[in-house]
Amino acid sequence: MKNNEKRMEEERAVSPVIATILMVAITVVLAGVLYVWANNLASEGTGTTMSTLNTYTAEDADDETGVGADDTLVKMQMTGKDDLAWSFVQIRISIGDNVYTCSVIAGDDCEITQAAGENDNAWEPGEYLFLKEGTEDICDGTICPITISITNGGRSVGGSPLILVDGASGSNSLGGSSSSGGTTVTTESCADVFAVIETQSDVSNYEHCTDLDALYLHQTSGVTDVSLPHLEKIYRYAYFHQNEDLQTVSLPNLEEVGGDVYFHQNQALESVDLSSLEDVGDNDDNDGGHVYFYHNYALESVDLSSLKNVYANDQGDDGYLYLDNNDALLSIDMSSLEHVGGYLYISGHDVLSDIDLTSSLTAIDDYVYIYSNPDLCVPSLDWDSISDSVSIGGNGQC
Repeated sequence: MKNNEKRMEEERAVSPVIATILMVAITVVLAGVLYVWANNLASEGTGTTMSTLNTYTAEDADDETGVGADDTLVKMQMTGKDDLAWSFVQIRISIGDNVYTCSVIAGDDCEITQAAGENDNAWEPGEYLFLKEGTEDICDGTICPITISITNGGRSVGGSPLILVDGASGSNSLGGSSSSGGTTVTTESCADVFAVIETQSDVSNYEHCTDLDALYLHQTSGVTDVSLPHLEKIYRYAYFHQNEDLQTVSLPNLEEVGGDVYFHQNQALESVDLSSLEDVGDNDDNDGGHVYFYHNYALESVDLSSLKNVYANDQGDDGYLYLDNNDALLSIDMSSLEHVGGYLYISGHDVLSDIDLTSSLTAIDDYVYIYSNPDLCVPSLDWDSISDSVSIGGNGQC
């Protein structure tokens, strides 16, 4: 009898221990299930990533604009390998100080429509988007220089940040001024001038300018050389996109660009002189800016020897320094670079052997990505102290 009572007491003592173990195991399993479910819900069923290397291109949608909120403004296409879920993607466009949010859901300032894709919940590689006026009359029939900002999970997506949307007038110029003629140039401020260059002779219209609102060359033919020796400041952006015959750009005294420095698919471009440029993206609106060189196949050298700072915006995005697939590029002088508010990206250069970076570089706030440059000796810097996220590989030996 006593043995039976002792056995029952032992069994009662063991049971709470087993119950506790089972409860812990069930809790762990449930937590794992909930984690997987939450991740699947956040991605809305797509294979997405927030650290994408995708890029986008943008162009005028060729829809005549006018008064009233019904115009299709911009046509865009994604390149890369990642599907970008709309739950993570934010697209904003701006004209001057006016900023508009674009959404795939009707009722926002700007509406997004998708074409040639299979998943309505994501922007897929190769898929086209059209940005159309929603509740706001964004472009009223005049020429509209539209700045595009795209983030994925809070990080900037590289691409075409500026598009000049033609209005009903069909003109491509917002104004300009002419040089004084002869061999003597009288310099003056052109702070309100949006300089659009469409022919080689247009360059002379701005040779006397010490500053410009913006400098814009888009899909020109016959423009071979842009030399503005007196230009010291651009308040918004320097934009060079798909210019068929452009070979040289010389802005040797340019010190500040308030927005972006953008060179994309200029197939004959060989050299860019920005040797006095110190600051990019430092503007009164704290919008930031970036330096972007992509698919300029003949480009051999870029002189950024005075560049010190690339500023991000108040949200912490933009502010990047991006160089990718410039096949003939041999060297990049960035010997004065101190701070990049976004990320540093250098990749896909077959013959690049020298990027002049020194101990002046102390901080890259987002990430460093230097990959697939087979001839490049990456400078031996204390990269781990410069950035919290560093990816360097597939480069040459030092």
